[in-house]
Amino acid sequence: MFITFMAVLLLFFMLPLSISASGDAFIGVNIGSDISDMPGSTEIVSLLKAQSIQHVRLYDADRALLLALANTGIRVTVSVPNDQLLGIGQSNATAANWVTRNVIAHVPATNITAICVGSEVLTTLPNAAPIIVSAINFIHSALVAANLDQQIKISSPHSSSIILDSFPPSQAFFNRTWNPVMVPMLKFLQSTGSYLMLNVYPYYDYQQSNGVIPLDYALFRPLPPNKEAVDSNTLLHYTNVFDAVVDAAYFAMSDLNFTNIPIMVTESGWPSKGDSSESDATVDNANTYNSNLIRHVLNNTGTPKHPGIAVSTYIYELYNEDLRSGPVSEKNWGLFYANGEPVYTLHLTGST
Repeated sequence: MFITFMAVLLLFFMLPLSISASGDAFIGVNIGSDISDMPGSTEIVSLLKAQSIQHVRLYDADRALLLALANTGIRVTVSVPNDQLLGIGQSNATAANWVTRNVIAHVPATNITAICVGSEVLTTLPNAAPIIVSAINFIHSALVAANLDQQIKISSPHSSSIILDSFPPSQAFFNRTWNPVMVPMLKFLQSTGSYLMLNVYPYYDYQQSNGVIPLDYALFRPLPPNKEAVDSNTLLHYTNVFDAVVDAAYFAMSDLNFTNIPIMVTESGWPSKGDSSESDATVDNANTYNSNLIRHVLNNTGTPKHPGIAVSTYIYELYNEDLRSGPVSEKNWGLFYANGEPVYTLHLTGST
């Protein structure tokens, strides 16, 4: 089936789906700002409304955008940037001031529902790792004081690379170097009913596998049964990389005796353009991956370990970010160009 981008998104949010412990399953979109001709806040919100996008994640707590999102009903996740972590993790007062400025000043008009404390801190800013749990606790204390702790969840997105021996998933465990951080963090998530936030990028798993991972397996394309990956310990069959990574995270939590924390995927996507070494970064593959991801999440398929428990996911990302450094692909993860034109029109294949 081929349907317009807007129709896809309208379809998203009309489906009455549920996810254990963390509300209805949803697809959201990340909004980055490394763009030379960054759209204004009202333009961004107009695009979100035109596309019926109901869940967004910001990489900061941009005041103008939070004001523009007021009274739209759009559910907003705000973030403590990594460069503010040390201050917040070392001072309860600094954390309280951050919450006052960036959350309390905007609710309830702006529907803030979650706070990401840092992003991939263990792998990108390891010197801040020892204080990330205190930063989370200080922010939580400020939310409790404002009576907002029940409606705003707190967590910290992790790179899936902190999971070791990720296939078969049943053998996976978190890099034990980080146990002094992961154990208290998981205790916090469990006690507050929050979720483990995970960034899942089958594109990179595929790129780095040197041909071991088939492209179809990374793109959610149907595989013949003899091509499915089988976990020899559980005999569970895996038809895509995404599910295998998510289940590896579930098993890694089990390895630390946490079995009731849901997973939210804070970033996943596929680049639409790459350099000469990134031949599979194409518009067609990006379209295929994101369309199939949307269908997979919203069909409430779940994973082989937890069938029927869908994993809410934020697509990376709303706009191409032309100012990002690195390979060409880094600039081309967006669903839209900065002028609001779609990079491609999403299609859903098979049943919806």
